[in-house]
Amino acid sequence: MTSRDDARVQLEALGAFREKLGDELVCPWWNAPVMGGLLALLTFSMSLDPPFIFLLEGLCIALIGIFYALARRRMGYFVNGYRRGRTRKVAIGMMLAVYAMMVLSGASVRGWLPWLATLGSFAIGYGAALLWQRAWRADMTAAL
Repeated sequence: MTSRDDARVQLEALGAFREKLGDELVCPWWNAPVMGGLLALLTFSMSLDPPFIFLLEGLCIALIGIFYALARRRMGYFVNGYRRGRTRKVAIGMMLAVYAMMVLSGASVRGWLPWLATLGSFAIGYGAALLWQRAWRADMTAAL
């Protein structure tokens, strides 16, 4: 930067980039239901007998890998949910709530409680994914 005018031009370009960034930071429509579904599968697995718990958890890990790869291919990046800022609060709140649902699912191997906990985890995952998206956009487009 050799002058104030150069600095002003650079700051204006950065401001224009930040405005455009808000439009670019949109997860695909399937992001929230997939997140809810993965958490629901993990929650339901807690109600199964030990060999099936591990099989369903393994399936979930494989599906998470596919989810990651598809997100990277579509958007060109994948953002860690535990990053600093507003998103960390959403991610930690989501995980604590899902852990509570997992405990409920594992507390009753038979009956309706695992199904209720599974539905609860889906709702938590779906809602948290939407909240996380809003928090991430707010963090990334915050004023300088």
